[in-house]
Amino acid sequence: MKHIFNFIFYMCLVASCLAQKKGEKDHKMYIQKAYIHENPYEISLKKDWPYLLTGTALAATGHFVFENDNVTPYTITELDALDRNDVIAFDRVATYNRNAGAEKTSDALLLGSVVILPSLFLLHRPTRKNFGGLLVMTYEAFSINYGITTIVKSAVNRTRPYTYNHEDYSNAERTDPESRFSYFSGHTSATAALSFLWAKVITDYHPHITKGYKIGIWGFAALIPATTGYLRIEAGKHYPTDVITGYVVGAVTGLLIPEMHKIKNPNVNFFTSKLYDVRTLGFSLKF
Repeated sequence: MKHIFNFIFYMCLVASCLAQKKGEKDHKMYIQKAYIHENPYEISLKKDWPYLLTGTALAATGHFVFENDNVTPYTITELDALDRNDVIAFDRVATYNRNAGAEKTSDALLLGSVVILPSLFLLHRPTRKNFGGLLVMTYEAFSINYGITTIVKSAVNRTRPYTYNHEDYSNAERTDPESRFSYFSGHTSATAALSFLWAKVITDYHPHITKGYKIGIWGFAALIPATTGYLRIEAGKHYPTDVITGYVVGAVTGLLIPEMHKIKNPNVNFFTSKLYDVRTLGFSLKF
């Protein structure tokens, strides 16, 4: 479509010049086309150092706070006093769950999102060509999301669902320090950040793909953290509200990082043309 518009535009200019310069056959015509952006993002040290610094600082702070959070585990007496009826009805279902298979699968999905999703950029020439820059964006999204998640976990100290489940968990498991870091789900937020970033990058590189492909890409991206969150609930590690919050935080992070790197108006291409010694400045729009 772009080439058709360009062709019509150039033909109009040629016709105009021929009408004015009829008989001047010794003049040459040439057109200098502008560079067309294959990469929709601007990634450079000058632009990215605030994001890199923010992500690294948040991740380091979150890790330090989380690892040094001297939260006091429940005592046996406190465990006996816990009542799952104190948990809101929407979240209470998680207090009955224990599924080791679901826990292992959620761990595998997290690892796969960290390793496999960024690797998929190598399968396509435009993204492979800019793989280094895309890895920088991936690091920014992951580190910022990780920092926010761990800081909130340490600040809230919410009791995990399995702490209420005296039927399926031993007292040793229920008094583990990890039992106080339920809000919000780190597995869900991390997979959401990485999967939504992947989908955003792919669709930004291919803005003209069909609606069916877009639905497939975004559906796949939405399914990964949704499945991870469901498995975390089934494993008794998180409440539904933990998962929903993690999903939203991760998705927003994964979408915002690529958007903040986008080149403004990448589909507007400026060029200069010289038609029979008449210089013209124009532009073309890619539809």
